[in-house]
Amino acid sequence: MADNALRTLVLAHKDYKNSSELPSDWQANPPDYYDLCFDCIVGIIDPLRPDVKEAVATAQRAGVVVRMVTGDNIATASAIAKQCGILTSDGLAIEGPIFRKMSPAEVDAILPRLQVLARSSPDDKYLLVTRLNGYAIPDGKQEWEAKFKPRPELTWENDEIKYYQVIVKNGKLLVLKVPRPELTWENDRDKVLPGYREEWEATRPEGGHVVGVTGDGTNDAPALKAADVGLSMGLTGTKVAQGASDIVILDDRFSSIVRAIMW
Repeated sequence: MADNALRTLVLAHKDYKNSSELPSDWQANPPDYYDLCFDCIVGIIDPLRPDVKEAVATAQRAGVVVRMVTGDNIATASAIAKQCGILTSDGLAIEGPIFRKMSPAEVDAILPRLQVLARSSPDDKYLLVTRLNGYAIPDGKQEWEAKFKPRPELTWENDEIKYYQVIVKNGKLLVLKVPRPELTWENDRDKVLPGYREEWEATRPEGGHVVGVTGDGTNDAPALKAADVGLSMGLTGTKVAQGASDIVILDDRFSSIVRAIMW
């Protein structure tokens, strides 16, 4: 189903004779992660709008590199990207968990072919934008260390970047908290994204790319701000996304984004 651009959903259930058998805290912590009875798998499709394929082709003919950054799994994302002409035979599709662990040099090597970033987080989207246009790349050791220094005020509960390990023990899925990795300028500056100003400029003597980013969610705000032109959705976009953008696309159509490029 994923290969045919369908988003898959598993339905399952667990039987209880009556409500008294439910755990006392079932509303806060529903027992929905073990001992379930599989019911079925369904596929959900969001058909492409008629104007998308031609609009993508128009942008590409004008020299615009169109990339898809999505939370969908890589099979579904690739299938959709092929349908609308974004993913080509020589293009590359990778997943966010792989992308965010790559070094700046490794990312630079794949950027010319990168067309789909699947299973991505908002932070992946931000990192991709900054690597392309150089926005807020740390300018030297002091800024780099300020960005990556340990932040004691962040706890597991409120840290925007979770560090964890998933294991299976006695048939149960367990999520274990692990310490945030400590990074140092001397050992790690060439290993983690987004890199630093000196190395970024050294690999781009003619400068970075002009980047336009679309987004509709609150979590898209950093990437919209980092872009040279941020484009938010007028129908489905949140107020935060619209406030962070430069242009609001009133009808949420890709063809309207292409028209906005002409301005």
